[in-house]
Amino acid sequence: MILAYMGFTASATNWRIAIRRAMNESDTDANTKAIDSLLNFETVKYFTAEEREKARYDKSIARYERMSVKTYTSLPGSMRDRRHFYLGIDGCDGYEHRRNQMRANTVGDFVLINAMMIQLYQPLNYMGVVYRDIRQSAIDIEMMFAILGQNPEIEDRAGAKPLAVTSGRLLFENVSFHYDPRRAILKDVSFEVPAGKTVAVVGPSAPGNPRSRA
Repeated sequence: MILAYMGFTASATNWRIAIRRAMNESDTDANTKAIDSLLNFETVKYFTAEEREKARYDKSIARYERMSVKTYTSLPGSMRDRRHFYLGIDGCDGYEHRRNQMRANTVGDFVLINAMMIQLYQPLNYMGVVYRDIRQSAIDIEMMFAILGQNPEIEDRAGAKPLAVTSGRLLFENVSFHYDPRRAILKDVSFEVPAGKTVAVVGPSAPGNPRSRA
């Protein structure tokens, strides 16, 4: 009975973990699409892609809702491990009842078996709940662990000295940028922003869009 309880708890938890991971991935995908659309709202408006971005976000949110509902509805399924104890207690009670009829055991033996089973059930049930919570928490912070495990693309050389900056300036040399290759936004722009000064790049549609400060 104990082995059946432990095996079912582990398998049910692993089953719910896959659902929880899919829910977290859906949540991350929806947030990424929302933030990307908001940060690049000018580009979205320029290409009149509001409906497309809305459809992409709605699709991600719908998937997150399905996974979230499935996560919570799957919880009763993972709690069915209690049935193993209930069946075990029923079996022990039936066995003890039969032994009492045969005068092999006393009523005290029957009470002892029930008390022992209940005392055994409580800590194992608590361990099962703790195990599920720990696994679920680990999945919830899985993305953070993945980020912490990333190696930086640029690393200091061995024995590199700290960077000492006494004064600063912002220098642009031949900077080009475009959303559409057929329409350049910046083309070979060069300028310098001294320390403590502010420079604004003014376009024909609206003044003071991007600003640079050194």
